[in-house]
Amino acid sequence: MLSILIPVFNYDVSDLVKELYEQSMAENIEFEIIIADDFSEIKYEENKKLNDLSNIKYIELQENYGRSKIRNYLANIAKYENLIFLDCDSIPVNRKFIHNYLDFTNHNVVCGGTQYSKQKPENQDFLLHWLYGSNREVISATNRNVKPNKSFKTNNFFIKKYIFNIIRFNEQIKGYGHEDTFFGFELKQNNIKIYHIENPVYHYGIENNNVFLSKTEKGIKNLFFLYNQFNEQKEAFEDIKLLKYFLKIKKFYFCGFFKLIYKLFDKLIIKNLKSKNPCLFLFDLYKLSFLCSLN
Repeated sequence: MLSILIPVFNYDVSDLVKELYEQSMAENIEFEIIIADDFSEIKYEENKKLNDLSNIKYIELQENYGRSKIRNYLANIAKYENLIFLDCDSIPVNRKFIHNYLDFTNHNVVCGGTQYSKQKPENQDFLLHWLYGSNREVISATNRNVKPNKSFKTNNFFIKKYIFNIIRFNEQIKGYGHEDTFFGFELKQNNIKIYHIENPVYHYGIENNNVFLSKTEKGIKNLFFLYNQFNEQKEAFEDIKLLKYFLKIKKFYFCGFFKLIYKLFDKLIIKNLKSKNPCLFLFDLYKLSFLCSLN
């Protein structure tokens, strides 16, 4: 009845899987939990031990598939019609997580949302990611349902397998970032409605400033790739705020100005972003000027 699919890279998922296992058992349903390790650099023995539990399959891939291909792979081997995808660095906020999704299996696609810890990190090296996530990624279901496809995220969602087989993740998108953007657009193109509910997971995988900024840049490069590959499908990008500002700047020939900002001030901006008081406005400026530098 239910396949819970978890791609893993360099993370101990034992707590997450045990919680999902207990909740699924309590619902007295047919289920499976499939964990695919995407050729991690760090091998966690606790992950391997999950194979000892019934209904759980732990697979170690022999090469790195990437964020899109591994999700397609997991869906291919899932045996049930109802799929739940979860990121490895998450944990359900409440003990009714599985029950809440089961209440909405009459929908094709359902997103549960994200939460971050209310407690500010003591180490400033992790402050930027926490601040950004807490202010930009924590959105109520009511607000997410205003523009449901724009708010689609891969970290915590339910989907019917036959719907997934129509859409699938675009494997041209390599590395980190925006595979969910295009998946949400493809759902919209196929008139498949996304419904958002309050069924969040905590995002525990807060990354240090260097890693977070590096992944941000990789995500922007992916966005630029998508724009160049599919720029005739303008509606695919109409809800991406960063790209909307970029296109306005480009239209009025201001890209050179923002390239100059990136060239002259990127070190000063990064210094602030790594400080005890990072400014999200400067983070937005950094992303915009970096995108212009790719043009």
